[in-house]
Amino acid sequence: FRYTHAGKRYQINFGNLQSLDTPSARRTASSYADIYKDTTDVSGKLQADAHAKQAAIDASQARVVLDEQSRQQRDHYTLSNLMILYVAYLTKQGKVTSARDVTSLSQHLAPLANKPAAEISKRDLVSVQRTLLDAGKGRTANKLRSFVRAAYALVLRAESDATSPAAALDFATIGGVESNPAALLAVAKGFNGTRDRVLTDIELFTLLDHAKDYPGLAGLAVRATVFLGGQRMAQLLRSSLADIKDGFLVLLDPKGKRDVPRRHPIPLEGMAGVVIAEAVDRANNLKTNWLFSSAGKVRLTPDTVSKYIDDVSEEFIRSGISTTPFNLADLRRTVETRLAGMEVSKEVRGYLQSHGLNGVQTRHYDRHDYEQEKRKALRLLHSWIASGGVNKSSTAKVVTLKRK
Repeated sequence: FRYTHAGKRYQINFGNLQSLDTPSARRTASSYADIYKDTTDVSGKLQADAHAKQAAIDASQARVVLDEQSRQQRDHYTLSNLMILYVAYLTKQGKVTSARDVTSLSQHLAPLANKPAAEISKRDLVSVQRTLLDAGKGRTANKLRSFVRAAYALVLRAESDATSPAAALDFATIGGVESNPAALLAVAKGFNGTRDRVLTDIELFTLLDHAKDYPGLAGLAVRATVFLGGQRMAQLLRSSLADIKDGFLVLLDPKGKRDVPRRHPIPLEGMAGVVIAEAVDRANNLKTNWLFSSAGKVRLTPDTVSKYIDDVSEEFIRSGISTTPFNLADLRRTVETRLAGMEVSKEVRGYLQSHGLNGVQTRHYDRHDYEQEKRKALRLLHSWIASGGVNKSSTAKVVTLKRK
């Protein structure tokens, strides 16, 4: 194909005779002639078209690469991995019990687990809630809502909070999380989980008698939590020999929104000192640093103590001592209720059991250590236990449990 452009003659070859027939050559020449009508620079137009075609191919390939990268990101920044991140964060903060609860409850998110966290909607979460409510697990639904909400909140504040983990910031910047879908969920009414079970005097004293004679370590742990004023079992079982200092057992309380666990010293007064001394002797014999360890290698778990209490509760019901079951958490409530009946103030009970201490007055102004108040409260508790309680019946009896 020959043509003239800007006063010069140009020629475009179609190919060789062996590979090109006459009709094909004529069609090509006709298409070039059409181009010539629009612009006399046929070669320039053909080159421009070739470049545009190649650019389109390159852009398409780039989109494929970006789509693959996006898919990989979607596969990583899922709701499942968000909950795993939150568990790691809680564990690092020393909130081991909460971390274990999150791990356990996250199984209910299985239908949404592999969905990108940024694409989770309140409708998705409501569906999970509804399934749990239909199964009669309202308390579980509310706890799961709370954990998912906290996990998203961790991501959203990572952009302005340097104390948040870098992985949380990645969920926001790379994973695209921009809102908290769980914050829009309503709390299921009537499932706040508040219990009012308090052990009777007969139940408590019979339990303490049984725990004293019980060959397993769970009995010692039960006596310790009662004699120390109703401490949280999980915190008590984390204690070691190094936590006994100057006549105090110093626990670390990570509960609530504390970034650093709160030091919680308990005077080893009276029965508290006796039971901890028993735990120390046992630990020394096992050559372990844990105050509560069955064999010296690992510490006793709250689940083991909880199982022991459940077994005792069942036996108490069968023997007629109890009419309704009780659990490990009810011990702490029972001790505080008895202390309240002894006119120990709510404030002192809060310091003894380490709860309700997050107000402005406590954080910024009140620097009293409440040591004497704690000692007085423990003396009152121990005196009441030693007396057998005003309502203890002579018919109370120790129930023998077979060790499983």
